[in-house]
Amino acid sequence: MASCFIVFKDGRCFSRRWTGYDYIIRIAIEELTFLENGKPLAEWLELQIPPEDEDEYERAESGYGFYSARTDEWINRHLDTRSLTEENQKLFWKAIENGRIKVHDPELPDYTDLNPEYFDLFYEMYRLSEDGAPPLEYSHWGVVTECYKKDGPGWE
Repeated sequence: MASCFIVFKDGRCFSRRWTGYDYIIRIAIEELTFLENGKPLAEWLELQIPPEDEDEYERAESGYGFYSARTDEWINRHLDTRSLTEENQKLFWKAIENGRIKVHDPELPDYTDLNPEYFDLFYEMYRLSEDGAPPLEYSHWGVVTECYKKDGPGWE
């Protein structure tokens, strides 16, 4: 069941099961560590998903969100990329582009457990967003909403 959401710059939304969401965010985190100025965003994104070594049966988990002992708060699995600073949006998508190559690299079978086809659906939405295609042409939501939040590092 779809329970997690990533919203693109044009408001289209990718929604899938929470495990896929976590894998996509982990790909971004991994790739951000190689990008100049990517570390603060990677560190913030790490707090948006449970630690990899944490057993899902030992935490308050509902799929769409989880209780984080690290921050002592409930975290919803929802990332509206428009809520990030402009620089962090660029870093996030550069990390996703770099990760895309590795998701499909047969020399890196342990890079991610994410199904490449699942990642391709996500990446196709990104490509359509960048190309200016109508946002509801391919979206898992039937409406485009505005974003007024400011998330992640870099906001003064």
